[in-house]
Amino acid sequence: MRFSTFCSMAAALTTVASNPILTKRKIEQKPQTAEIPPSSNDNIQTSYGKPFAVYQPRAFVISMFVLERDPWLKAMDFVHNITIPGLSPEYPVIHCTTDYTVCQVTTGEGEINAASSISALALNPLFDLTKTYFLVAGIAGGEPAYTTLGGVTFAKYAVQVGLEYQLAYEDYHAVKPEWTAGYVPYGAENPNSYPGNVYGTEVFEINANLRDKAVALASNATLSQGNEKNQQFRELYTEPAARGPASVVSCDVLTSDNYFTGNVLGDYFANLTKLMTNGSATYCSTAQEDNATLEVLTRLDKHGLVDFDRIMVMRTISDFSRPPPSMNAVEYFFNRSDGGIQASLDNLVLAGTPIIHDILTNWDDVYAKGEVYASSNYVGDIFATLGGKPDFGKESFDVA
Repeated sequence: MRFSTFCSMAAALTTVASNPILTKRKIEQKPQTAEIPPSSNDNIQTSYGKPFAVYQPRAFVISMFVLERDPWLKAMDFVHNITIPGLSPEYPVIHCTTDYTVCQVTTGEGEINAASSISALALNPLFDLTKTYFLVAGIAGGEPAYTTLGGVTFAKYAVQVGLEYQLAYEDYHAVKPEWTAGYVPYGAENPNSYPGNVYGTEVFEINANLRDKAVALASNATLSQGNEKNQQFRELYTEPAARGPASVVSCDVLTSDNYFTGNVLGDYFANLTKLMTNGSATYCSTAQEDNATLEVLTRLDKHGLVDFDRIMVMRTISDFSRPPPSMNAVEYFFNRSDGGIQASLDNLVLAGTPIIHDILTNWDDVYAKGEVYASSNYVGDIFATLGGKPDFGKESFDVA
């Protein structure tokens, strides 16, 4: 071993040893080959323990693009930059605070980028995420019946609505005038039927007790109400929630890489949300990435790499998902003047920081073991990958 290499290793180990947050995990003793029972089914199984992980963050903020990332970089002491393989080429760096208790990653927008980046993070041997709390913190479109510009939403359900057949209006309205939209769930024959086959990513349910704690803490924050144009645009709506001030609400998020707007699609996806969750979920925000992120975390929880019970999904409202009565969908989508998205960006930190602060402040007594706010509801996907019985979906379905 070169002397310079030895010095570098010694310095690194000294740094770890001097920081109480970066404690070396106990290495689990693996059985010797002779102790492994023989198998005749030719199925080799592996585990992915991380006995030499260096970083053990207590909270991880997940952003999707630069505008969501920058408020966190300005608000917290993210002084450490860690580059790992597999992250987005646009966002290859993980940021961590001085003592590495809080870190932040930016996935890149869209479902593919989210799944790829979170997989790269969670499988990297440097990070032990088994006790980490994840806060997905992004902006979204909002339903005026439940929220407003700058509003803050915390979800219990995430519903993927892009897994459908699609027909143009001109191609179906003459023969199917009763259809409410040109979308039809996979394996179904009309827009309002439950899918005949599923991929397993259609619905995720997350820890309602932890969500409720995050909502309670965020509700005490003084939120940004935006600018004068934000207020003027709110007044174009008739719904009390849309016209009112930005606040924190508990309601659910949709995932789709297809941006949509208008009353027809808004009504259809709201009904689909009810259909997919047996009436349990209330659609109030629409985003691109959440089901992709949750799918990765579900798979890795199955192998003990993360704890799905420690996930929160927060979306702040940058725009309305449907136009006010005085505007048509085209006019609204391309020519609206609603004052911009700054309030939603500001409120990511204002509403997200309280739960992170609480995690750090009460780590030893409350959050480390994950028992105080452990879920009492079902958590996981439609396949019951993590055990339990989903309170959504059908008794039986075909797996695509």
